[in-house]
Amino acid sequence: MTKLKLKNTHVGDKIIYFFFFVLFVGLAILFLFPLLWTLLNSFKTSLEYNTNTLTFPEKWLFRHYLEVFTEFQAVPATGGGEPFRYMEMLFNSLWILVVNVFVNIVSSTLLAYALARFRFPGSKFLYSLVIFANTIPIIGAGPAQYKMAMTLKMINNPMTIWLMWAGGFDFAFIVLYGYFKGVSRSYSESAKIDGATNFTILIKIILPQVVPCIVAIAITQATGVWNNYSISMIYLRNYPNLAYGMYLFKDSYFLVSDPENIYFAAAVISCLPIIVLYACTQNLILNNMTTGGLKG
Repeated sequence: MTKLKLKNTHVGDKIIYFFFFVLFVGLAILFLFPLLWTLLNSFKTSLEYNTNTLTFPEKWLFRHYLEVFTEFQAVPATGGGEPFRYMEMLFNSLWILVVNVFVNIVSSTLLAYALARFRFPGSKFLYSLVIFANTIPIIGAGPAQYKMAMTLKMINNPMTIWLMWAGGFDFAFIVLYGYFKGVSRSYSESAKIDGATNFTILIKIILPQVVPCIVAIAITQATGVWNNYSISMIYLRNYPNLAYGMYLFKDSYFLVSDPENIYFAAAVISCLPIIVLYACTQNLILNNMTTGGLKG
């Protein structure tokens, strides 16, 4: 009787595994189809694309990928000025990504360290407030945030816009808070006895232990910032990134030949850095984000 139950349980497990295998394969196909469809149509002519978008091209035109760097352009939303070129938008994407991620990581690290390692009046209330704030949809604060940026003259101003990214009380803060809570206090206490300041303890003792977590958060945030068109659309219209440039390109169709296919080629090129980055670091991201969520 016991053997029969074990056999039935084993069969039941196989059925469940098979069900989830089919489910995840279907989801993978669903998510990969738009990318594969874009890649396929990037090699076609406009005539082939307008005839049938699901067939293979009669002749694979790799020149569209070269034309991205020479013909792809985005007309400014204001309607005036010279069109933005692909390399210019690529540069904007890079500096926005680097500054945004760096400023956010630094501010989140300092705030998480202070709340996780020190006790002071209002610390628990402040942490609860952060948790509550992260449950509010970000779009709800959009009008107030834009009004503040206008008042402080941050719009189209790369020299001050970074202040908006230094909030620190976001998802990165929550993960880092859990990590800091899980780090043993013995190292800090020993260093304090030797005369180390709190800042020295953070830089030389605590941070080396949480570097994998910080790298994982930075990679995750980089993916979001790279694909975020709202940064340029709302706050940096004179400095469009690739995500916003892809949207503006629709107004430049009449300036180039095979505009749809060049658009698809530009989309593929724009996706490659993030795909490669995530593929090379997915284990680091999953392991450290999970560990950070369990601590504390």
